[in-house]
Amino acid sequence: MPDRDDKFLRLALMSVDELELHVERLDRDLVDLENGFDEIEE
Repeated sequence: MPDRDDKFLRLALMSVDELELHVERLDRDLVDLENGFDEIEE
């Protein structure tokens, strides 16, 4: 699975700060998914 390997490599090459930011974003996304989505106001 070359695509999966590329994604893993991208994560493996991130700095600690970049990884922490990535995890924070994933945590926020998970909370949003658990709480459901509101319609985006335009």
